[in-house]
Amino acid sequence: MSDSYIYQRDIEAYGRFTASQIRKLVVPVDAGFQQALRAVATRLDAATEASRKAMVEATAAAAAAPASIAARRREAGAVARGRDLLRRLVERAASRPGGVALARDILQGQSLATVLRGRPARLAEALAHAAEVLEQRKRPLPEREAWLAELERSRGALDPFLRSVRRARLARRTVTPEMKAARAEWLTVYGAAKLLVECVLRLHGKVSLMPQVFDDLAGAGRAPGEPASPAQRPASPARRPASPARRPATRAA
Repeated sequence: MSDSYIYQRDIEAYGRFTASQIRKLVVPVDAGFQQALRAVATRLDAATEASRKAMVEATAAAAAAPASIAARRREAGAVARGRDLLRRLVERAASRPGGVALARDILQGQSLATVLRGRPARLAEALAHAAEVLEQRKRPLPEREAWLAELERSRGALDPFLRSVRRARLARRTVTPEMKAARAEWLTVYGAAKLLVECVLRLHGKVSLMPQVFDDLAGAGRAPGEPASPAQRPASPARRPASPARRPATRAA
């Protein structure tokens, strides 16, 4: 049976690897099955390519439309104003008696340059944290209310752009019906290939070669630290990890 927990992102690597291994390791084993083995390897290549195309098309369709020049200018302006506000707030805090500690709390122990280099989402978090610090301190700054109001306006100006980014990311993670259909077809072909290969290898007493052809079968015998993907990349294991064995309860002394 094929492993339904092979991740979508790993289908191409598993498919290419298995088709190649069938041609290299299994086709020479039995002349009577060579045509069938080559046919299933070709079909697996086709299913793998169809799955890859479906994923590429889904990703392209989910990509956010390019922002207009005006929108990009508004975003850049909001980010610049937020960074300037945070810079002025930190400088004002540090100028007060004992204000170095307040400035350090606002920046969460980081340098001002590091915080200002962050992406808009990080900047929004930094502005929200600065507001929390000012609200929690009993006597942070004489003009605390004015700073809080300015921080709130700056965060509000960034919100539309952050929501747009979140929507685009969610859309990219959505599995389309075409992706589901291509995945189901790939799993069907992969499972059929596994049955055919096992048949041939079993007839010749070489079933031990199965993990060398189907990498999802190699999980149990993989050495610690060995890459789980046939593409040799540090991806998550293809199979769902088994629950750790429960340790026997220790008897009370």
